Amino acid sequence: MNNSATTRMISKIALEYNGNDKGMAELAAVNFLLGSNPEDQFQEMKIVADRNSKVKKWALTGYISPPEEIGKSLTDEELTDIAIEVLRKVGVMDLNQFRLDIHNSTKQKHIHFVVNRINIQGKCTVKSRKIGERFGEAVRQICQERNLKTDVEIGIEKKAEMLKSLTESLRTSNNFEELISKMRAKGFDVQLSSNVKDGISGMRIILEKDKNPYTERQYKAGYTLSQISNKLRISEIKLLFEIKQTFRKNLQNTTTLNDLRKKLQQDGFKMRVQYKGEFKPNQKNEIQDIFINKVQPFDIGQQKDGFFFKKYQGFSLSAIDNVFGSLLKPVFTPSEIRNREDDFTTTTTTTTTTTVKSTTIDTLQEIASEVIEGFLKPNYVSQQEDEWWRKKRKMRR
Repeated sequence: MNNSATTRMISKIALEYNGNDKGMAELAAVNFLLGSNPEDQFQEMKIVADRNSKVKKWALTGYISPPEEIGKSLTDEELTDIAIEVLRKVGVMDLNQFRLDIHNSTKQKHIHFVVNRINIQGKCTVKSRKIGERFGEAVRQICQERNLKTDVEIGIEKKAEMLKSLTESLRTSNNFEELISKMRAKGFDVQLSSNVKDGISGMRIILEKDKNPYTERQYKAGYTLSQISNKLRISEIKLLFEIKQTFRKNLQNTTTLNDLRKKLQQDGFKMRVQYKGEFKPNQKNEIQDIFINKVQPFDIGQQKDGFFFKKYQGFSLSAIDNVFGSLLKPVFTPSEIRNREDDFTTTTTTTTTTTVKSTTIDTLQEIASEVIEGFLKPNYVSQQEDEWWRKKRKMRR
């Protein structure tokens, strides 16, 4: 269950908000309050709070918000009992004034509370130190006792759902605008942050049904990208989009695999071809996948592994783009393939790529059919194969 608790100095507005909720609030419980309206109740609380001049932030305010699927199964009485049990665990006693109201104006039923930390005898019974943390622990303990999902368990499930939807959307998006649109279609709101130095520098993902405008000040809905995954970074997403856009641009006017490689090199990217099975010289070799990486200046360190990015391979096109095959298919017609077959000559790459010698090099049309077979299951070139090719190149020098 989402929850929040904080100590502060309040005015009658806090009690008015508790008892309003667009006219849909339902009074759940009151203790040691005689007045029937918020202003009178506030005056009663203030008189008691003034009995302890040492405590300035004399009120404890917050809420408990069960997820929609749990909230539907809880009666108002059960939700009220949970809230009171939790408040008792953080120090609220029988002599503390409080008011609890259930709000129903949003999809998720939730309960708000205003508590006087000073009891009617003038003693502060609710310690302010780490109150939010202690309150959250109390909520989780009560949930476990009642066999209800805790906020931590719910958070893990939501993060997993967000990561799955995000990675799926990244594979079918070419820029942040498309990503936001596709995530919205899945029920998520993607909020980007930026700065002058880096441009887009952060991301927060919010489940639309979790939005609650009435609790935004106390609880910021959703999770940042770093909270969702410690491997997928905003820099990786930006590079992923850059590679997809560069690849599409160069593919439009490409006639051979070698042409594509050269065009990518001109734009600052290196391409590596992975063949299916053992490479056999002087004959047709089937292509398993294509890896693209950005050429980094010598003074910049090697980028670390990410969710999609592998520092020794780069980005697998079959892993980052669902429509990779359809992009390649329109490049050639059968007649164009036959007319250009003689133009496909020896392709020599740098030390980070594979050397290809073949009388008939695979066209991009043929590459597509092979990549589709291994769709979303990249099988990276083994270190043994890399070592074999390094030794072979040294012998030719």
